[in-house]
Amino acid sequence: MNPASASPDPLSPLGLSWGIKRSFVDYIASLPDGSVSATDGATVAGTSLFCFSPETSDYDVARGTGVLRFRGDVRLAGHHGMLLVRLLDPWVTFSSGSGVLSISTGDDSGQDRTAVGFLSPSKPRDAGGFLVWDHVDVVVSPDGSELFDGQYAAGQPMDPLVIRVPG
Repeated sequence: MNPASASPDPLSPLGLSWGIKRSFVDYIASLPDGSVSATDGATVAGTSLFCFSPETSDYDVARGTGVLRFRGDVRLAGHHGMLLVRLLDPWVTFSSGSGVLSISTGDDSGQDRTAVGFLSPSKPRDAGGFLVWDHVDVVVSPDGSELFDGQYAAGQPMDPLVIRVPG
């Protein structure tokens, strides 16, 4: 492949990749008992990029609507069990020009969801048979603010995310 025609994200992992919030992940890492785990379809790339494996999807490219489902369990913990943030099986639900990032509460076979962030996605680009959303802005939802124990107010920007799924 000619470098001029190479995709700008040749190493973008398949699925949903999100760093959550760099300052939060750095804070967890600074704690004497801070821990980060990624299991059941989630991995950690680099120092703090969490990658969730793709699952089923009913995204309609023409309409820009539908749901992309991902699998994985990321846990950030510290303060002797007093701090625990769990991101389980995220989904991105697109509706006309906006999106919602939700996680499973662990109840109702994963169908019971909590919205943790609101997205301002653009249309995906086609990258060699994959749909790719680059640098999608994420702001904390009211429930997301509760997940982070009020440390990030609703509407506060988080790290952007990247999505790459089969087209």
